[in-house]
Amino acid sequence: MKERKSWFPTTAILLLLGLGAGITFAQEGYRLFPDQVVVNSAAHWQAWSAPEGAQVILPEGGVEPRLVRRQLNATLDAGQFRYISEGDTLTGGVRAAGANLEAGAQAMDGDPATYWEPDPLNPLESWWLELDLGRAVVAERIRVRFVDEGQGDPFLKFRVLISDGRIALTEARNREFFRVGLVTEPNKDQRVFEFEVQPQHPAPLGSTGEVAQILRFEALGSDGVRGREVDSGIYAQLDSSDQGAIDYFRRTGAGRQIQVEKEIYDTLPAQEQGQVRYFRRERPRLAEVEVYTAGDEVVCLTRSLPKAGVIRPSGARRTRDLEDGIFSTFRSMLEYDPLKNQNQVEIDLGTRYWLDRVLLLSPGQPPPAYQVRISDGSLDPSGEKIWRAFEERQNREALLRMQETFPLQQVRFVEVRRLRLEVGKREGGNLSEVHVYGEGYASEVVMTSPLIRLGRRRLLSTVSWEGDFPPDARVEVRTRSGDQLLRIPHYFNQQGVEVTKSTWDKIPTADQPPLVIVDQPGEDWSNWSPSYVESGEAFKSPNPRQYLMAEVRLLSDDPERAARLRQLQLDFTPPLVDQALAELWPSEGVKPGTEQEFVLYLQPTFTGANPGFDRLELHSSSSSPIELISVLAGQDQRLRGARQLWPGTLQVEPGPEGTLSLIFPTSASRSDALYALRFRTQVFLSNTLFRVQLRRSAQPGVIQEVAAGEATPLIESQTLVARADLEQTTPLGRVELIPPVFTPNGDGINDQVAIGIEVFVLEGPKHIDARIYDLSGRQLRDLSVDAAQASGLHRLLWDGRDEQGVLQPPGMYLVRVGVDTDAARSHTQTLRLVGVAY
Repeated sequence: MKERKSWFPTTAILLLLGLGAGITFAQEGYRLFPDQVVVNSAAHWQAWSAPEGAQVILPEGGVEPRLVRRQLNATLDAGQFRYISEGDTLTGGVRAAGANLEAGAQAMDGDPATYWEPDPLNPLESWWLELDLGRAVVAERIRVRFVDEGQGDPFLKFRVLISDGRIALTEARNREFFRVGLVTEPNKDQRVFEFEVQPQHPAPLGSTGEVAQILRFEALGSDGVRGREVDSGIYAQLDSSDQGAIDYFRRTGAGRQIQVEKEIYDTLPAQEQGQVRYFRRERPRLAEVEVYTAGDEVVCLTRSLPKAGVIRPSGARRTRDLEDGIFSTFRSMLEYDPLKNQNQVEIDLGTRYWLDRVLLLSPGQPPPAYQVRISDGSLDPSGEKIWRAFEERQNREALLRMQETFPLQQVRFVEVRRLRLEVGKREGGNLSEVHVYGEGYASEVVMTSPLIRLGRRRLLSTVSWEGDFPPDARVEVRTRSGDQLLRIPHYFNQQGVEVTKSTWDKIPTADQPPLVIVDQPGEDWSNWSPSYVESGEAFKSPNPRQYLMAEVRLLSDDPERAARLRQLQLDFTPPLVDQALAELWPSEGVKPGTEQEFVLYLQPTFTGANPGFDRLELHSSSSSPIELISVLAGQDQRLRGARQLWPGTLQVEPGPEGTLSLIFPTSASRSDALYALRFRTQVFLSNTLFRVQLRRSAQPGVIQEVAAGEATPLIESQTLVARADLEQTTPLGRVELIPPVFTPNGDGINDQVAIGIEVFVLEGPKHIDARIYDLSGRQLRDLSVDAAQASGLHRLLWDGRDEQGVLQPPGMYLVRVGVDTDAARSHTQTLRLVGVAY
């Protein structure tokens, strides 16, 4: 039988092994303990997904945002870059050498004590070294360092050349180099040389530097065995490999010294024997070649080569020719079509960086006109990205370098449009690279964990973390959880490229690579939770669950500051109940802004290890009071013969608007109990969510979220969402002043006016604006509040005083009420009159 080829990536093999159950490895991105999940090692963070290049994983196990630097020595990180050239995958580093190839990397390692030196026995023509920066940079200056005095010699004569990496279309297929540095005068003492790189192709006025990927160092001369003259005593102490020439001289009658061979010298009379000169051998040693650029080029940092066997989203659009870091690849851009909004090039950096420059590089026939736009990824009300567009630029001089500079700001997307300059004329539009530069830490890094397998259903209690968080830098965490997994098969050909199952089936069985089964969240998984902003917060996703995922955001508002996260920890305990399902009735056709009765059915399921609960909390996503009508409990699924718990033994604690707490006299721990909570409230959202949480007084930090599902055959909603038709409803509803005229005279009767505000449609926290003015328009009092849940009923009070506490005189006053929205909605402000009398 033909042996099946083993081509598959190690990561895929680990994935297949990990399908087995509950055993955790570092490669899975976490460590599972009996009572917690911990992420705290470099191997853990490497298993988390994140935008390419956006984060730096520290050897000691922490993670921080990428720092974009100015004035970078591009040789130091050349080995981090890979590229494809003529079908070969190459990595930055030493490209070639005429001698001592093995030591070539020491000329670009940042260590002045290490060096490259040619074999002195090799001919001078072989004393050259080529370094590959791994990507195209704009080299502004090049510094050549030789070893320090006493460690070797500088090269006597040399030159430095650079190439942009393009291969000539000739039979020899050579790269074209041009000289940037030349030393032809014998150099014995200078150890550092610096060469400014001047543009070799049309570039904007005042530009410096030139595109470079390959650097070549060539020796042009050597003193060989006559490196430096020494006295005979020192010469005798030298190692034989360092002993150079010994020159013998004959003294003429006129006192001249003429060099002769040793054999002749030895036969000369003593009075004719002249001086003997001793030399140590020349040891030319190149310590460092430094190529300085404007700084980190962010596009190249955020790109990597496709890897065999890696599953990528289908339909992902790439602009690789402009992002691959290689000047020899380019794209001929089509003219931008403003009617269809197409043919532009859009580059996604994956996250937001602090940038101030966009540089366009062309190999020839550049765009005659162009426009650059940038965006931080913010969206307008219609869901489109908000762009900052720069002026349309003309390039009549056919410059091969075009740039746009701007104040340092957060940027994620860069867009380039090729524009037409002259109608009816054939125009070029070749672009090779889009470079972007800036300075500072990435302002947002989002990392997502792989599936975290808890082994069995666990009740997550808290989420906490450790790290360094300077002012203006912070971490936020989100979670999601579930019990079901989808097992998705992926098929690959022998080259590691993903293919359809039908294509895979056609591969001979002996050559078929194994299919990869990838587990993904199933249908019962929750959405991402609200953010955890303080370490130690209670777990906010549905509980208990067998699986979870975590998302970490490293955020900063200052380019010079960054959050460093060392450890993420998720604690868990046995669940209060094994499972709890609830559903709401009615769930459809609810009339907004009107009081309506609802029934919430709750069915807990227990095992012997569950301690039960003695507190139930009901939360509405609308800010509106919840009035409890009754609570029933029964063993029958249709609640026949149910006992009444409230009014009765239960205690009721009203909470903030939209919340209600029920306290049980003893712990509820019976699996056969079905609870029916009847209550009255109003809804102000299209989809108002009623959340149910279970607690136990003996475990104050433990909260178990109840999931929506089939709790009883009495109804068929299987949801905790009340849906209302708000399509024609404005955000700002009724605004009522009670009483319309009040008397703030301190007698306790009508001393204040209550401003009742109805808000519809708006999700989450919003600013409710309420201000008092006199009839001249002068503001007297600001009663505005930030509402945690904007939609609902809000009640504000005015006592007739201004901001300084001064009681206002009798008369009419204006009350202006408004609400902030994320979209251009109508009717978000209104005015009312209120009277003050005594």
